[in-house]
Amino acid sequence: MSQTSIDVDDAALAVVGVLLGTTNTEDTVNAALHEVIAQRKRLAMLERMMIRSREKVDQAPDPWRKTASW
Repeated sequence: MSQTSIDVDDAALAVVGVLLGTTNTEDTVNAALHEVIAQRKRLAMLERMMIRSREKVDQAPDPWRKTASW
């Protein structure tokens, strides 16, 4: 791991630490980074699922469409 010196909002860091259940700055920052990555992966998966679902809906026959029997 690399070491980086940054200015951090102490109040935000404390809130995030409580939310993520971490006890020190390093763990909080690392957990927050991993959470952002996991959240983006979940969002991408959800978007793919929505696209596939929409494709299935578009391919399904329309029960309200007039057919030759009308």
